[in-house]
Amino acid sequence: MDIAVRTDTSLLTPDEVAAYRRDGFVVMRNLLGPRNIAACIDALTGLARGTIPARETHLMFESGHDAATMTGEERELRIRKYMDFTNDAPALKAAANSRRLHLALDQILGQGRVLFQEMALVKPPRIGSEKPWHQDAAYFRITDPGMVVGVWIALDPALNMNGCMEMVAGTHLDGGVPHVHENDFNRCRIIPEKLRVRERVAVEMQPGDALIFHSLVHHFTAPNKSDLRRRAVQFHYHQLGAVWGSVADHTRHFHFPDGSYAGCTVPHPGGESNYAYRDGLPRAIAPVDTSD
Repeated sequence: MDIAVRTDTSLLTPDEVAAYRRDGFVVMRNLLGPRNIAACIDALTGLARGTIPARETHLMFESGHDAATMTGEERELRIRKYMDFTNDAPALKAAANSRRLHLALDQILGQGRVLFQEMALVKPPRIGSEKPWHQDAAYFRITDPGMVVGVWIALDPALNMNGCMEMVAGTHLDGGVPHVHENDFNRCRIIPEKLRVRERVAVEMQPGDALIFHSLVHHFTAPNKSDLRRRAVQFHYHQLGAVWGSVADHTRHFHFPDGSYAGCTVPHPGGESNYAYRDGLPRAIAPVDTSD
């Protein structure tokens, strides 16, 4: 299939907006310019090595690696995920607030949104693990998944060989599908009978490119067996007015044939709890230029 891709610095065309709605994703090239890419990489390095204080940032490491026994440089090459970093790193906050990005999201979703999740997703050379096939909406108890959008921005070349994003176009139109929870928040996957792996599309990207995708589109990243690093930042936004619901509300979208809960917000079997990122304290959008 042809992937909808921006090749300049203008806004989305009507055809590209239609492609997002049809396929569930669209690529914008060069969302971040070289200076902003370098600043984001420097910020991740600083948070990993401790030269930037990680006051709010959480670091997660590849399985089998103990941060307490590593040097700063070793930690940087073992991290698989950074979370909640925008208040610690202005460059990463700027990426989340890219003016051009939010003008494009206005085109797709309408005006008015907040940032409610921020991550850097890293696949270290040779040891970077896979992220199983899933739908992001399975992790979020927002009652209308159409009000949630993910933005994945490459900081290194993201290629087939080092674990680029892989998508199945149009799967967002089928709604939520059951996920099997492995009692690890990061290991929750679509059940085998709902996979459409033969239809997968590898979305290769260059540094600064951004993939905008619907919260229900099926996606996956393979392990990184190569010698190439693969760093990316990913942000989730919801439109103003989105409602965080209960497990019962989420079950309407994600359920097994017997009606039991099949999302990713609690271990299976499900249990009732309040659930919203940052205890319901999202970050307001303050657009900035990220083109240089």
